[in-house]
Amino acid sequence: MSRKPASPAVAAGHRVTYVPGRPRDTSRRQLCRRGVVAGTPVADTHTDVTWVPVRLDGHADDTEPVWIRADTIIDVVAV
Repeated sequence: MSRKPASPAVAAGHRVTYVPGRPRDTSRRQLCRRGVVAGTPVADTHTDVTWVPVRLDGHADDTEPVWIRADTIIDVVAV
């Protein structure tokens, strides 16, 4: 029986650090990105993936957020 690691709990306004790409893609390990959660995470029950809308640091407030996989988040800070 394998267990998936738990993804950190996130909510709108939290600052997150994540690794872009797939969770097990070790070639991108050094490319961490940061941003602020811009809305409510959405769970896709068909693929068992939770998607989180994130506004990347350095982008304007009216910029569309990018959707990242919750399991790529490595740090969450409630602001």
